[in-house]
Amino acid sequence: MADEPGEPRDDDVATRGRLTLKDRVAERIATRAALDTHGVRSHSGAVGRLVGRDLPRTHVAVAGDRIRAEVDIAVAWSHPLPAVAAAVHHNVTAALTDLAGLHVDGVTVRIDRIVVDDDVRPERTVL
Repeated sequence: MADEPGEPRDDDVATRGRLTLKDRVAERIATRAALDTHGVRSHSGAVGRLVGRDLPRTHVAVAGDRIRAEVDIAVAWSHPLPAVAAAVHHNVTAALTDLAGLHVDGVTVRIDRIVVDDDVRPERTVL
């Protein structure tokens, strides 16, 4: 069936609508991508819980279909820091591109804490 003149076509960009993505949604996507990275741990200290400074923590700046993200993470002891940071960078970029359809201009990864897992904690001897 041919389109009638003057009627919008199904593939016409003007008739498809728009996707509006709130900054908070992009932050949640980035946080989840960071947590899904091997070596990244969730961390909150006593003061962190009071002021909302849990890790991982993300901040994004969205302008149209472009985004820039900052991710602060906690890394488990004995994981190589450069490798974990590179993996977080890759995972956050992929998640924001694939799930949100955004063009990622940059991802800054900061390692804020190194945490020791309970099963790796060294034994202490009290004399």
